[in-house]
Amino acid sequence: MSDGGQRTGWAELGSGETVELARPGARFGGRILDIIIAAIINFVIVLVIVAGSVDSDDTDLSTGGFFGTMLIFLAIWLVYEVVQVAIWGQTLGKRMTGIKVIHATHGGVPGWGKALGRWAIPGLVFLIPFIGGLVSMLCYLSLTWDRVYQGWHDKSAGTLVVRT
Repeated sequence: MSDGGQRTGWAELGSGETVELARPGARFGGRILDIIIAAIINFVIVLVIVAGSVDSDDTDLSTGGFFGTMLIFLAIWLVYEVVQVAIWGQTLGKRMTGIKVIHATHGGVPGWGKALGRWAIPGLVFLIPFIGGLVSMLCYLSLTWDRVYQGWHDKSAGTLVVRT
């Protein structure tokens, strides 16, 4: 990446190809859309679980209810994000905002390992009591001060987010 450390909106891949980077606003818009979609999926699944438990003898949903809901959301987020990024390089939110995750070396789809690694940094950090949410948010915000708009999760996975 031969831009002298300045933000240009472009990056050079390991293959020598130059790509146009997705701007932080488009990335945040895609993330918000993805959170909304995943939250709807989560709500429906939790609603089905709660409706199914009403007829059983175990109707005390307060015990572990919040923690269980968070684990369900984390599992949904894992499947939602990793599967789509690994196969297509785009989640539904990224498609709607015209951006795509690529392998920083060759520009193709990231594949399973990079998609999982990219998800794991903010996803698993989120589970740390008290500070996990803040650190996870910082992971996403870190792209705003990086010259090629890579968040910590992009850097660790070796991915870039580009315009389509």
